[in-house]
Amino acid sequence: MINNWTVITQPVRLNSKGVAARERYLNSIEHPNHKNTTSITSLFGSKETSELIALKGEQYLLKQNLTGKRGRRLSSYAVEYCLTLPKGIIASDEQWKFMVSYCCKMLFSLCKLDQKYENQFKESIRAVLHRQDQKIYSGTGDHVHLLISKVIIDGRPIILHELQRKIGTKIIKNAFNIAVLKVLGLSNLNYKPHEMNKGKRLEIWKKHKLDLNNELQSKKIILKIQNQIDKWYLAYDDHNFRQMNRQFNRISKSYSDLSKLNFVDIDTFNRIESCISDIKKITNNNFN
Repeated sequence: MINNWTVITQPVRLNSKGVAARERYLNSIEHPNHKNTTSITSLFGSKETSELIALKGEQYLLKQNLTGKRGRRLSSYAVEYCLTLPKGIIASDEQWKFMVSYCCKMLFSLCKLDQKYENQFKESIRAVLHRQDQKIYSGTGDHVHLLISKVIIDGRPIILHELQRKIGTKIIKNAFNIAVLKVLGLSNLNYKPHEMNKGKRLEIWKKHKLDLNNELQSKKIILKIQNQIDKWYLAYDDHNFRQMNRQFNRISKSYSDLSKLNFVDIDTFNRIESCISDIKKITNNNFN
C-alpha cells in the first residue's frame, strides 16, 4: 500500500525564460536525464502553449508596472506537476489524456473560477508524456510533465495562487489516485511496491548468479579439454593408440558439454572445434 501515486509540484522559476527552458527540456530526448526515456509524446498543447503561458505572465507584469501597483511581484508564471506511475504499470496515450484531463478539471474547481474562464484555463495547459524503458528496473516509470499557467487575463488579471499551495498538491494527488483507479482499475491502497521490487531484484540476482555459474563452468570445461588434448598428443608421440582413443572419447564428451553452454568466446570455441576435427581425422586414420 502507498498513500498516493507519485506527484511532484514545483513552480516554473525565471519567468518567461524559465517557461522556455522547460519547454526545451520536456522535448529533448538527448538530455542526460532522458537516457532511459524511450519516447516523448505531446498530450496537450504545444510549443505555442508555452509561449502563451510566458506571454500571460509578461502581460501581468506590464500591467502591474503601468498601474504602479505595489506588492509582491509574480515569482513564477506557471506551476509544473509531474505525475508518475511505477515501473510495470503501462497506460496508453488516451488513458494518460483522460487522467491528466481529470486532474486539470479538479484543479480548475479548486481555483473557484467563473465558468467563463474555463477555456482560457484549458488553453494554458501543456502536458508531455515521457515513456521509460521498462526493462530497466531502477529509475522512474512513465510520467507526464504538466504545466499550468498561474495567470488569467481578463481586464483585471487573476493569479491562481492555489495551484502552487499545499492544497493544490493535495487535490491533484487525490485526483490522480481516482483517475488511475477509473482508467486502469488500480488502487494505490492495494499496490505493494516493496514486494514487487524485491521480486524483481531477486530474479535479477538469480539470473546473474546463473550466468556466473555457466561462465565458470565453461572455463572449467575448456581447461579440461586442453588437458585432454595434451594427453592425446603425448599418446600420439608414444604411438599409444589405446590411450589416443581413450582421450579422444573424453575430448568428445567434454566438447559436447561445452556446446550446451552459452558463455564461450566464439573464437575460442572455433579453435577447439578445429583442433578436435584434426584429432578425429588422425585417430580415425590410425584405427582404420
